[in-house]
Parts: sequence; C-alpha cells; structure tokens
Amino acid sequence: MLNNQDQENLVKSSQTANLLVQDLQALSRSENPLLSEIALEALQQAVLLEKRLSRIEMITGKKEERA
Repeated sequence: MLNNQDQENLVKSSQTANLLVQDLQALSRSENPLLSEIALEALQQAVLLEKRLSRIEMITGKKEERA
C-alpha cells in the first residue's frame, strides 16, 4: 500500500516519463543524424522507465483510478 506522498510521486513520475518519451520521439526525427541517434538511445531507456512505472501503477491499483 502506498501512502499519499508515494502515490503522488508515482503519478508525477509516470506523467513526466510519458512526456519525456514523447519529446524524445520528436527529437529522434531530427535531421541531424548524431542528434537523432542520441535521442533514439535515450528513447529506448525512457520507454523502459515508463513501462516500469506503469507496471508499478498497475500493481498498486493507481493507474485505473486516474484513467
């Protein structure tokens, strides 16, 4: 069971990870090959983080409550 502060931090972290993934997806489409490559590498890591946070939300039942 999560306390209120942990729950709030989890939701904020999940939302922030989602925004990061979206921004990195846009950056990965850069015309600059180096920037695009770096963004793709960061995007892979960000997607993994977003998925892990989503799993925690599902396990704690918090994702359904805010969806």
